[in-house]
Amino acid sequence: MKALVTGAAGFIGSHLTGALLDHGAHVVGLDCFTDYYPRAIKEANLAENAHRAGFSFVEARIQDADLPGILHGVTHVYHLAAQAGVRRSWGQDFQIYTSNNVDASQQLLEACVDRPIHRFVYASSSSLYGDSVSIPMREDALPQPVS
Repeated sequence: MKALVTGAAGFIGSHLTGALLDHGAHVVGLDCFTDYYPRAIKEANLAENAHRAGFSFVEARIQDADLPGILHGVTHVYHLAAQAGVRRSWGQDFQIYTSNNVDASQQLLEACVDRPIHRFVYASSSSLYGDSVSIPMREDALPQPVS
């Protein structure tokens, strides 16, 4: 199995990458190090897998990446990349969020068409549950998006 993990330098992406490598997968990590979290934190996350066999990394925005080249041989896509922070998404940063979340996802999906992708997993954010009164939230909780 060869997988693409977008957002591979994030907390969840780096742990997913490690688990996939533990199970013998080859993983291409893709991340652009958005400025929502300090770059040093993401670099530390990435360092956990950087020298492992079967792992390669591309630093780029999805919109600027060579997706045909990156997707060569990939059978599974885990799309975790996103511009985080719902509150900042409304206002002067709206275009940044639209580009990094909506446009990037569309470009990735379109690049996967006519490729042998067996699974495409999209991870949303907890913001789709809104301000839940029950913590932790259950998997069957009804969505109440705040964005």
